[in-house]
Formats: sequence, C-alpha cells, structure tokens
Amino acid sequence: MKKTVLIVILAFVVALPQFVSAQQTFKKKEERYFVFMTSAGLLGGVGDLVFAKDEGRRTLPNNKNFVVSVQQLLGYQFNQYVTLGLGAGLDVWKRTAFIPLFGNISVNMLDKNYAPHWYANVGYSFKWYVTSQPEKLTKVIHGATPGFQAESGFGLRIKMKDDFSILLLAHYKLQQSHLLYSVDVPGELHYASLTTNRSQNMLYHYVGLKIGFLYF
Repeated sequence: MKKTVLIVILAFVVALPQFVSAQQTFKKKEERYFVFMTSAGLLGGVGDLVFAKDEGRRTLPNNKNFVVSVQQLLGYQFNQYVTLGLGAGLDVWKRTAFIPLFGNISVNMLDKNYAPHWYANVGYSFKWYVTSQPEKLTKVIHGATPGFQAESGFGLRIKMKDDFSILLLAHYKLQQSHLLYSVDVPGELHYASLTTNRSQNMLYHYVGLKIGFLYF
C-alpha cells in the first residue's frame, strides 16, 4: 500500500511541472493585447480610366499613377490568429496626396514562425493637397476630391521574436475620387493647360508590395 501511494506521489510530482507548463502555454496563446504595425508600400495603377462620357468618350489607357503609402495601425489581438484595429496613413501620388483613416482586420492563418497572413482595410481618404494645374500631356487632374477607399493584401508573416514580426505582402487598393478635365464649350473661353471645367467620379485601382513591422 505504501509503495502504491509512493508511486502515485512520485508520478504526481513528475507530471506537475508539465501540467503547469501546458497551462502557461495555453494561457499564453489565449492572451489578448494591443499590437502596433508600421508599414510602407509601393503601388502602381492598373486598368483604363474612362471619362467624358457625355462629351465624347475619352480614355487614359493603363492608369499610370504611382503611389507611395505609409500607414500606422493600432490593433487588438484577440488570439494568435485574429486582430481588429484602426489605422491612419499617407498616400502620396505624383501631384496629390490623401490621408486615409480605416478599420482593419488581420488574420494569421497558422500559429507558426512562418505563417500566411491576410488583411483588409476599409475607410475614407481625406485630402492633404491637390495641384490646381492640369497635367501637360493629358490635361486632367487626378484624385481631386476625398473619397471611399479599400485595401486588401496577402503574404507572409515572419516571427522574429515573441513581440516582433515582419510582414511581406502583395496588396490591392481601391480609391474613389474625382478626375477633373476640360471640354470645349462654344462661346466659353478657357485654357485647358491652366484649368478644368468638368468633373467625373472615378475608381482608381492599384496593386503593389508592402512591408510591415508588427510589434507589441
């Protein structure tokens, strides 16, 4: 009997550290905390821009706008997989710039050091500045007004330390804004190289690459 009790006690002593360790690991995985991400991206325009439909259809083939984007995100990580947050950024075009404010959802698909990562942003872009003079060649002004914006990306999360990861992502961005252009109006004097007299709602599409630094 004493030998049996001794074996049980010994087994308990041996198993206790493993049980405690397992519990700590479980709790660690269930921790909830705030996370921060700083990111930078480069995007190129895709698709044709069609406008002036009422004054004779005009097309700018292969949207040639180029965007440099920087963003700062504050998120709340509910578990090792899902984060929700709010972010702000700066999108610099060739002759204008936007300040996007957005909500974010991010998903790590595996709890590994190397894991597929997906995210989506939805929000509104305010104007920082816009040039008042049309482009010399096309006689238009791109991205002249604030508007709705959305973004999504997919790539790889690389866990460098417990509190620091790097994200390498391919991403797509949609920006709604107005394109300003000119048409000839009989009896009306205007200079297309200096100003515009028409406006049309436009959806600008972009694809590019992004790098993010995630820490908490």
